[in-house]
Amino acid sequence: MLKRLGLIVLVISGCSTVNEAVFVTKTSISVAEIDTTPSELSFGYQRVEGFYGPNYENGAVPPVVAFLSSNGEIFNPQIKQIYATGDAAKIVTNKEVVKFTEDVLTGDKKSLLFGTSTSLGFKLGVSESNPTFLLGYRRKEASFIPIHKNDGGEEKYSSVLASIDTTIASTTKKFKNVQFFATGDAAKNMANKRYMKKAFDENAKSYLQVYDDQYSQQKTSHSEISGCAFRLSKNKWQGVLDSAISSALVPDDPNGRTYLKNRLQAYLSDNSADNKLKLLEAYIDDLSVALDADSEKHGILLEAHKNLVCGS
Repeated sequence: MLKRLGLIVLVISGCSTVNEAVFVTKTSISVAEIDTTPSELSFGYQRVEGFYGPNYENGAVPPVVAFLSSNGEIFNPQIKQIYATGDAAKIVTNKEVVKFTEDVLTGDKKSLLFGTSTSLGFKLGVSESNPTFLLGYRRKEASFIPIHKNDGGEEKYSSVLASIDTTIASTTKKFKNVQFFATGDAAKNMANKRYMKKAFDENAKSYLQVYDDQYSQQKTSHSEISGCAFRLSKNKWQGVLDSAISSALVPDDPNGRTYLKNRLQAYLSDNSADNKLKLLEAYIDDLSVALDADSEKHGILLEAHKNLVCGS
């Protein structure tokens, strides 16, 4: 099946015209934990993606989308892939549930080719008390889709969708594999499922986008904390600082914490405007130093702390 699919795609793409679109992806992943002295780890990854189809004079092209994600774990790997064309590609990349017009099976017919091929092998074992793990993963997806015109002259590109979600748990020696394969309205319905949209949205984001989102969220929380802290009553400050310290939202440096506590004691003893300003500066400064844009956990803790400060 694998060779046949690849051969068909090569033949079709070689003689296709602007009235067809050819979309192909190919992925190979291999991981080997070798039990030697010293121990070695080898990793191999290969990904091929290609699209051949019309490019309209206004710059438009038929919609296609494909992504691959891995959690990066060696002994508990998780691999996800989604492949979609036509309306299904537009629907699965839209966070909201989309209303679409169902296809009507009428008019002239042409052949449509859509296929996937998956090879997966893994081996778990223990040799001389050392765990060993071997993984081999290969996935091919290909489609050859004719482009039709409706009565109004608008060109239509058919929908197909394929998805695979594979998890191998080495600790429990369990293998979980979920695959979807759909065309037409079935592909659109599947793409419209919230869990499909969530899977695509969460996994297709680049690391830079995730970083930017976390940084922006934490900056917003930090700004709101600053405003709320200015309005904090005297008797609330002890609990707020205790929460910040226990959540590690202030530096680990004991001298820094001591300075912050001294500022608090000075303010509690004399709640003058000058002492309050110095306490605020030390508190906001410490939160800013601790701000870690690369930590989702830190963002959650900062948001919870914001709720405490602004809700006090």
